[in-house]
Amino acid sequence: MTAAYRLLIRLLLPLAFVYLWLRGKKAPAYRQRWSERLALQPVPPAYRHGLLIHCVSVGETVAARPLIEGILTQYPHLPVTLSSMTPTAADLAQRLFGSRVHHLYLPIDTPGAMRRFFTKLAPRAAIILETELWPCFLREARCRRVPVMLLNARMSEKSLASYQRNSWLLGPIWQQLRWVAAQTQTSCERFIELGVPADKLASRGNLKFDSHVAATTLSEAHELRQRLARPVVVAASTHKGEDEQILDAFADVLENEPSTLLILVPRHPERFENVAELIGQQGFALQRRSSGDLPDEQHQVWLGDTMGELLLWYAVADVAFVGGSLITRGGHNPLEPVATDTAIVSGPHVFNFKEIFARLDAAGGMRWAEGAEDLAQQLTELLQKSELRSKLQQAARQEFAQDQGATTAMLNDISHCLPQLTKGEKLNMATVEKLNPSAKEEIWYRSDRFEAFQEAYFDPDFWRARDQIKGAATGRSTAWFIAGEKIDMLLRHYYRGGLVGKLNKDRFKREPVAESRAMAEFELLLQLREQGLPVPEPLAARYKKAPWWGYRADILVAVIPGAKDVFKCLSERPLSADEWHKLGAAIRQLHDADVYHSDLNCHNLMLDSADKAWIVDFDKCEFRESGQWREGNLARLLRSFKKEYRKAQEASRDFHWQEERDWPLLMAGYENAR
Repeated sequence: MTAAYRLLIRLLLPLAFVYLWLRGKKAPAYRQRWSERLALQPVPPAYRHGLLIHCVSVGETVAARPLIEGILTQYPHLPVTLSSMTPTAADLAQRLFGSRVHHLYLPIDTPGAMRRFFTKLAPRAAIILETELWPCFLREARCRRVPVMLLNARMSEKSLASYQRNSWLLGPIWQQLRWVAAQTQTSCERFIELGVPADKLASRGNLKFDSHVAATTLSEAHELRQRLARPVVVAASTHKGEDEQILDAFADVLENEPSTLLILVPRHPERFENVAELIGQQGFALQRRSSGDLPDEQHQVWLGDTMGELLLWYAVADVAFVGGSLITRGGHNPLEPVATDTAIVSGPHVFNFKEIFARLDAAGGMRWAEGAEDLAQQLTELLQKSELRSKLQQAARQEFAQDQGATTAMLNDISHCLPQLTKGEKLNMATVEKLNPSAKEEIWYRSDRFEAFQEAYFDPDFWRARDQIKGAATGRSTAWFIAGEKIDMLLRHYYRGGLVGKLNKDRFKREPVAESRAMAEFELLLQLREQGLPVPEPLAARYKKAPWWGYRADILVAVIPGAKDVFKCLSERPLSADEWHKLGAAIRQLHDADVYHSDLNCHNLMLDSADKAWIVDFDKCEFRESGQWREGNLARLLRSFKKEYRKAQEASRDFHWQEERDWPLLMAGYENAR
């Protein structure tokens, strides 16, 4: 991303909202949910650290349906967020997937909006359908180590030239992709021209080849055909400048086939009213799908002014005209009428789907129409000759019969980007509920651990009154051990350390809730548990605004049964070689997962009654790229042993540590844990 792009996108921001307002005149949904356009809306914590799938509009959502269904089946514990840019895609997502996914609008691509977006969602990976790339989105993903996959990707000659021409503005966006699954080998070659490394892409085919028409859709279509009992032509996904030609052609069709019904389906819902007026002006008897009534024998045009029913219209029709092709729009994907076994006619302008139409044409699976007169001739001939329709249908069906499998291939690609999902306890934010006792307070808690949760659970006096406090751990502050009904817990309040802590005991500078001390540690522990790492189980976390300035924080974690920290163990006895090896191996596990521990010391290493090693206290810890911090972690740990040994000597108490003997044993466990 370039500085010029950042400046330009900020300057264009007011115009984006002007555009939404103007579109809202005809489609009121564009004037709603504006907070999402800047990522200012709250996001349920249950959808954090999940998978983000971006389908810009209806077409991408329909194409991605089998893939999304596969993801929901393959990763049932994984939160899935579906983003789009249009209200129609939002409505379709709700109808197709309901509460199984969380839907939101992808914000406008400003640096601030994308920073908020990734802070609130914290996705573990992002999937973009086709070619909807935004520089600020990709930069934020790279900074947060979120892999981005571009699936079902296509690159036309026109788009290639446009991206090459504007590379000075967009910057190196293509090199930031983890993986590209292109629809064709030709698209692969064009992506390589743009800078995608050859080992990060492959031709996987088109998801629409895997589109299957639901049995319920076919059943509904059969019933409609029986009730209509007349020839039917559908003109699908039409655009301004095209409807007039279609209606002119249909007038000629009626001269030869007067009982024919035209189902006219405009591409954009804001055009429904204008197209209805045009139909009336042309003198056709109109019925609207939105009325809920079927057209009777007097109606000549049925306006498809609803969304998400295109497959139904294709399945009802004898012949389908695929829109966007009589004007220089570039056409739309013809694979849907292929899936419904409907004879296809198209205009000449199909550069968006050039290869698919070329295959259909070569196989004799479609007809071309240069304009209104030609369209009328093609439609009339196909309506009159059922054997010709059958010939086209069979040719189209056979041409693409061997092209299925893109969904399976792309699911495999996703699994390679998300290998950790096959391991561990599969705990994640999907188990987390949010509680807001007041406007100044937010609590995250595990719904699988608590049937209900109370704010009072963060108050030691609440537990003391019930005689459930079993003990306390002291250090910089006190942490309370609580005997729970189902699981023993540790309650810890966050305190400031060092000189700052003498003036400000427990307030922290305000920041987004998701990035606050308790919530960040809570979420990190969930991720580490999911990977099977030896860390405590998080139960709940609280963020509470303090009066005037800052916030305070608390966390509840599960007690590790029978565990004792290494400092206490060494105060009682020397550790065995096997115990040192296990401690070193546990640290190595953490480092191999790229986890930086900000305070690795002998108090935060633990051994349980089965001599299993654990690591605790992940405040201010994070994932980091490999680097010298690993050696720094180990050096800090060594200093803590030396410090406690020196203090023990000064106090004339036992501390069974010998650097020459014990440290090499720990390092042997670290080095051999591969």
